[in-house]
Amino acid sequence: MSLAEGVAARVCYKFYSSAAIVPGIAAVSATDPAAGSAQILRRVSSSLALSKDTYQSAEIRSDRQIGDFRHGVKRVAGNISGELSPLTYEQLFEASMRGTWAAAIASDETDLTSVAADNATSKLTFGGGNPVTEGYRVGMGVRFTGLSEADNNGVTFIILAMGGTSNREWTVFPAPADMTADSEFEITSVGRSLIIPSASHVKRKVAVEIWNEDVDIARLFTEMRVGGFNVQLPASGMSTVDFEFMGRDMETYAAGDAPFFTTPSAASTTGIIAAVNGLLRVSGETVAVITGLNIQHQMELSGDPVVGSNLLPEIFTGRSVVSGQMTAMFNNVDLINDFKNESEIEILAYLTTTSAPNSPAMTFFLPRVKLGGADLQTQGEGGQMITLPFQALKYEQAATVAGIEPTTLQIWDTEVTA
Repeated sequence: MSLAEGVAARVCYKFYSSAAIVPGIAAVSATDPAAGSAQILRRVSSSLALSKDTYQSAEIRSDRQIGDFRHGVKRVAGNISGELSPLTYEQLFEASMRGTWAAAIASDETDLTSVAADNATSKLTFGGGNPVTEGYRVGMGVRFTGLSEADNNGVTFIILAMGGTSNREWTVFPAPADMTADSEFEITSVGRSLIIPSASHVKRKVAVEIWNEDVDIARLFTEMRVGGFNVQLPASGMSTVDFEFMGRDMETYAAGDAPFFTTPSAASTTGIIAAVNGLLRVSGETVAVITGLNIQHQMELSGDPVVGSNLLPEIFTGRSVVSGQMTAMFNNVDLINDFKNESEIEILAYLTTTSAPNSPAMTFFLPRVKLGGADLQTQGEGGQMITLPFQALKYEQAATVAGIEPTTLQIWDTEVTA
């Protein structure tokens, strides 16, 4: 008899064609989501499990024993955890933030007239048009082709800030090669970006299967909503992410019936992000002393039982609450004063998979943040550390002001193309 091993477990997911949850009626898995076109998911662990409300008789009996015990409403709850890599969790981020990845953008000299570059200030300056109107935003990456300065062609430039007349002056990373105004060029955005939207929030429903191949048993967790996520970016080590789920039921398949999902797409092969690679900016300044950063998107999932059914009638999603914590080596009073004065700051983390140019990457941009503390404990003989919890808020100004979306959190991923 075989015993199940963790390395033999395969995790797959597929979103339903209909996001609706029907009170009292379970979705028919063979019809929706159906067995085809699932996606294998890279993971470290999963805590998904079916649970039931239970209750026992309170009857007082002469035999002094309990005579009845029942099962009530059932629900699936738990997390899937993995190491953060571009593309891998694109659909789960989308479901959690209830948005949609924005389409790629392409422009040329007919839209923006010309472009000049200055290495010392790390700036690109366009001669006309409005890049924000074209769809470019802070936190995105772009590439040029056709420029007279070859060193600026094909480089992924991360937009760190926009300013000047009609947002034509960009601060970018890495610093471009010096270049006089060039009136022949093409510029395209790399990958796609995702925000927590202000309206038209998209509800999604997903099924997740865990197939233990060595014992040929599969558990299909059905009609689940994706809740929040937690991204952990240590100074040294692999970055991680975990997603929260709540669902209505679990189906089991064994022997010839397992797995439920047939011929799923292979898992992504992109590299794992290490926070030591890339760039971190706080309040418009590059920071080299941050020793850790975590970003948590909390979204409460809830479902209440009803009379006459052991299925949740709906799984409700709450507000998007984005918070987190930075730890840093203590070197000046700036962040302490930001907390003391209740100043609003921004956080932009540009994270790459390797130190090579144009390697697959992601950015996490929080345009409006307030620190909730500045804990500086004096201890030990080494470097002194400051802990900075923060609360992210919605950026209230229109995107046309500074190329920043009216959102709490924006994610950009080089590998998301569709």
